[in-house]
Amino acid sequence: MASRIPPLIQPLLDAYLKALEPLRDHFYGIYIYGSIALDAFEDGESDHDIVALTVGKWPERELGQLARIYRRLVKEYPFGKRLAPMYVPLRDIGKCQTDLPPYPYASDGKFYPAGYFDLNAVTWWTIKYKGISLLGPACSDLPLEVTWEDVLGAMRYNLDTYWAGKAKKPYLFLFDVWVMTAVATLCRILTAIEEGEIIAKSPALKRWRDRLPARWHALIDEAWRIRQHLDTPSLYRSRIARMRETLAFIKYVRTLHRDFLS
Repeated sequence: MASRIPPLIQPLLDAYLKALEPLRDHFYGIYIYGSIALDAFEDGESDHDIVALTVGKWPERELGQLARIYRRLVKEYPFGKRLAPMYVPLRDIGKCQTDLPPYPYASDGKFYPAGYFDLNAVTWWTIKYKGISLLGPACSDLPLEVTWEDVLGAMRYNLDTYWAGKAKKPYLFLFDVWVMTAVATLCRILTAIEEGEIIAKSPALKRWRDRLPARWHALIDEAWRIRQHLDTPSLYRSRIARMRETLAFIKYVRTLHRDFLS
């Protein structure tokens, strides 16, 4: 399994695990999910997504240790800021955000002693079937029950609630990051619904670029340009035009799968 970890981030992960050794009794297992687990790591974009399954309560002093560990790794390692661990009680394995209390996590260089980040059926499905074990039982041996129907339920939420809500804030799509995230994520959703597969953002953009009607090719190319940090100008004459096309794409994908949403 370790051979699936990109060499660029192996030193960071080694340092992370070593730093956690004094807290070892708190951990049942530590698992990588996300783009690394999907063999789609991009050093310019990918986070290092981790779920650490924990046992026992976190006293304030030990939460402070977790925070100091994270801050040190951010400071000392080039990819430290990309480390995104969630510390989830073992008793809550398989649960999603709405079904469990806040948990410690870190993201984008900041540590949060309690909150919510990225726990959903896709997270758990990826761990069970694609995950990489850094510590503890193999992913296939975890007491984790998650079905593809659970994943499809997450897709329904994404289409009918999350992206429907974002579409009501059109100003978001004046920004590069929101254009790229919307287009790439909707292509990932199409893959899950139509092909029964979870893939990362860049492979999803590639897969759907020539499968969707020609109208959307420029928007997908624009999302690719943003994600790959290409030193080329936007394919759109104005951010307003690009915003409108992104909103139209959200509506298109939601309409395409209206029966799925019902």
